[in-house]
Amino acid sequence: MTGSERRQELLQLLSGTQTPISGTSLAKHFTVSRQVIVQDIALLRAEDQKILSTYRGYVLEKDQVKKKKYIRV
Repeated sequence: MTGSERRQELLQLLSGTQTPISGTSLAKHFTVSRQVIVQDIALLRAEDQKILSTYRGYVLEKDQVKKKKYIRV
C-alpha cells in the first residue's frame, strides 16, 4: 500500500465514525508506526482536511449545519 492509498483509507475510516480513533490503533490497522500516522495526519491537514486531535485520538470535523431561526408572527 502506498502512502497516498493509506491516507485515503485513513480519511474513509475517520469519516465513517464520530468517535475518535487513537494513533496507536490506526498504526496497528495499517501495520506502520504511530509516527507514520502522525505524518499522514499532517499531510492531510496540509490538504485542508479538518482533522482534530483529541486526547482520545483523531476525529474528522463534521460540517456544522446552520440552524435557521424562525420568528413567530
